[in-house]
Amino acid sequence: MSTFELQSAIGAAALDSGKPVLNAGRGQPNWLSTVPRDGAFLLGRFAVHEALAATTHPAWGMTPDIGGIADRLLAHLADEDAAGATFLGAAVDFGASVLGFDRDAWVHELCRGVLGDGYPSPNRMLPLMEQVMERYTTEVNGIAPCPPGTYQVFATEGGAAAMAYIFRSLQENHVIGHGDKVAIATPVFTPYLQIPTLEDFGLDVVELQATDGDDRTGDGFFDPLLDPDIKVFFVINPGNPDSRAIPPDRIHQLHDLVANHRPDLLIVADTVYATFVPGFRGMLADMPKNVICVHSLSKNFGATGSRLGFIAMHADHAIDRLLASHDEAKQRSHALRYSSMTSDVTSLRYMARLVADSREVALHNIAGLATPDQVQMALFALSYLMPEGRNFIGAVHLELAAREAALLEPLGLNPPGGQESMYYALIDLRAAMLLGHGLEAAAHMVDSLAPTEIALRLASRHGIVVLPGELFDADSWDVRVSLASLTVDELATVGEAIAAELASIAAV
Repeated sequence: MSTFELQSAIGAAALDSGKPVLNAGRGQPNWLSTVPRDGAFLLGRFAVHEALAATTHPAWGMTPDIGGIADRLLAHLADEDAAGATFLGAAVDFGASVLGFDRDAWVHELCRGVLGDGYPSPNRMLPLMEQVMERYTTEVNGIAPCPPGTYQVFATEGGAAAMAYIFRSLQENHVIGHGDKVAIATPVFTPYLQIPTLEDFGLDVVELQATDGDDRTGDGFFDPLLDPDIKVFFVINPGNPDSRAIPPDRIHQLHDLVANHRPDLLIVADTVYATFVPGFRGMLADMPKNVICVHSLSKNFGATGSRLGFIAMHADHAIDRLLASHDEAKQRSHALRYSSMTSDVTSLRYMARLVADSREVALHNIAGLATPDQVQMALFALSYLMPEGRNFIGAVHLELAAREAALLEPLGLNPPGGQESMYYALIDLRAAMLLGHGLEAAAHMVDSLAPTEIALRLASRHGIVVLPGELFDADSWDVRVSLASLTVDELATVGEAIAAELASIAAV
């Protein structure tokens, strides 16, 4: 079966089982962050009131007045006893006292944004919101706060859109093309394997396979990147389905490789699970001028339906020097493509090209994420940055640890070790069989069954959905379980069902 046929078959078997379905296949968290949402809804109601106050016409409102708007918001919030009101007031204070925003300008941008009153301008991201997301980016990646504008942020319709935009824009700018080599750290979430091999791209994929043990990147893991033909390295860190983060000392090794041998190497780092690893340090911290950072807020805040993501890049990036070095033919191609934006295309930075490419250039003037979504994104980010919001992520960490323990206990397995997000668990069925039933039973299972058959049995007999490792280019005897999707008790049931299937196989 193809990737999606196999996923569909497992889901259909679970539905046909007649049992309550426990879906640990898709990484949809079963929590959601309520306080920043409450703040956004309160802000929306205040903004509508301000719009009505800005005109005497009975049929519509107008753009709220900026003068004194921050004081009016705080007065409005004083009459509210909801948690979102306290949060929203703190967010206004954080913007002014920590980020240095003018209070009225800050609240006015929030109000216009939540009302959708005007095109995104700049279309990359509203200016004060971008500074919020820049601070969030540095905080999540373990980077000390830096002057505004050190990193540029482009708000996108989720992490998937961000990745699709990057692939397309790299191709349009002749950074990658048919037959070029790209490296991908595996196992990896499936689209990263499928997109490069589509006919549109036709890339030659070099896989850097994760290792067992506490460190997913063993000695020599990054050595293939010494090949100068490899144009771009794609990596999810912390991983999916392997939930471990690359340790800081390994990132230092990659930094040395880039600095001493591959200053031209571009690294696209997906950090969607970074907030689940306390003390996480991303590649952006060590190689800021080589890394294009992709991030989504869907997992942390339980907002998969909101499609909130962004791309962040250092303002002085290696890709701009690469574009400037292109030959005359490529430069002519670029000039033709981006001529509607500027007459001096050679000075057009990659981030501006990326934003334009997201709307096929012709519609670059209306690119960008909807402004109400930008507001919600900024409020999510502020809830992570402000002390008032840290209780939420701390509680999520504790819950995921309890869920992982409940899943693994019936199997007698230990956590993988190292810095792990605990968002997923990657279970080695062969190791579990060996531990629980011995070498002969493990050999019998490997000889008599296809690895995907156990996932199908769990679905048809127990109503449980897990995903086989082959979908991610993991070991074929691995299965991925989403710890974020089920409760502690439900994950204990999943662990018991896997144990029961292994025992049934061993008894034959």
